[in-house]
Amino acid sequence: MSRALLLLGHGSHLDPNSSEPVHAHAARIRAMGAFDAVRAAFWKEEPSFARALDGLEAAEVVAVPVFISSGYFTESVIPRELGLDGAVTVRGGMRIRYTPPIGADAVLANVIAQRAIEAGAEAEDAIAVLGHGTPRNRNSERNVYLQAELLAASGRFAEVVTVFLEQEPHMSRVLDLTAAERVIVVPLFIADGWHVGESIPADLALEGPETRRDGRVLRYARAVGTHPAVADVILDLAGEGDAPAGIAAIPAWLDAAFAAAEPFAFGELTVRFERGAAVVEPPVPGREIDLSRVRGMVRERPGGGYRPLTGEVGLPGGWSVRCETAQALAAALETVYPLAAVHAAQAADGALRVAGLEAVLARQSGRYGAVAAASEAVRTAAVRDVCGRCVRVPCWALPPGVTIEPAAGGIAIPCPEPCGILIENIRAGMTGDGEG
Repeated sequence: MSRALLLLGHGSHLDPNSSEPVHAHAARIRAMGAFDAVRAAFWKEEPSFARALDGLEAAEVVAVPVFISSGYFTESVIPRELGLDGAVTVRGGMRIRYTPPIGADAVLANVIAQRAIEAGAEAEDAIAVLGHGTPRNRNSERNVYLQAELLAASGRFAEVVTVFLEQEPHMSRVLDLTAAERVIVVPLFIADGWHVGESIPADLALEGPETRRDGRVLRYARAVGTHPAVADVILDLAGEGDAPAGIAAIPAWLDAAFAAAEPFAFGELTVRFERGAAVVEPPVPGREIDLSRVRGMVRERPGGGYRPLTGEVGLPGGWSVRCETAQALAAALETVYPLAAVHAAQAADGALRVAGLEAVLARQSGRYGAVAAASEAVRTAAVRDVCGRCVRVPCWALPPGVTIEPAAGGIAIPCPEPCGILIENIRAGMTGDGEG
């Protein structure tokens, strides 16, 4: 029986660090060979939750939320976007098992301990497990307290306390809540993003990895979610792979192009063949690099700044990738344009699932719940701004008066539904406080 693993992260319009740990854990697990396919999907990046299963050929899929908290995203957003019925969903010939988030797994307490030890923690020290928290949803604190309790029960440290960024007990009280001379603050966050890297150190007035204050020492650890051992937490939730590792299916057109050594254009990429290998190049090619470095090359605009819209015209150059197999070629295209090769194949076969703008706006919730009421002018301006600078060609109905001209030549990359960047742009047009 073929098995696939789906890792679900939040992502961000602004911070590339937000999704990198999820990609890294997916790569580690993929290399282990326990699953036939491993894919990452995101709420605010591509590929989206709603498209996470597109083209995935597996009898069983295990979906693991790479979130700390059990709450709004894990209980409402992800099930809605993936169309899940509960812990187990059977659709067609696919059985989808949806696990709790990694923050609910007991194995994560060991990772917290490892982060603390890396920061210099010893048995006589106090550990402060720092969670995000929010007064809007009390469920957000549950897993933070759970992990702190598990760590305390292990008896590895003199004290273990729980503090939060946005609720009580606030992190500013960390020295008042502990008696040990040294306190190691361990941020129970998925990524080394803005909070972990900037706001928390600033709010705690940290002077670096170690801060001395009133005869005591504060040490600051790295985010728990970036530790390589999080892959073990994911595997614990997913269960051990009991099928032999196979090769994930790749689109037939891509396999045929590689076998025939036929050059082609795909978005802004060109693929040429030499000495039995495919060479993938951006508009301005450069030195050959390993595929693992490509994501970092294409996530920033040439002039600087994060590039969240993966299909944005103006693909950063200065690199090329040599692919010795069709599988490697598929991985290269997937890195630059997530799911694009799959959607191109589905469109050619008449099997592409298309969702229109109204349908996507209607299923938004939380801070995005009001976007369904956006005026036609706001929607039109957003579509022109976002879709007008993207290489993907919308298959859904555009607002009246809007046309998107596909790029001349090459294999067209279809856009099966409005993306998260477009939804954010519409929300920003309504409120004036957009992220991107």
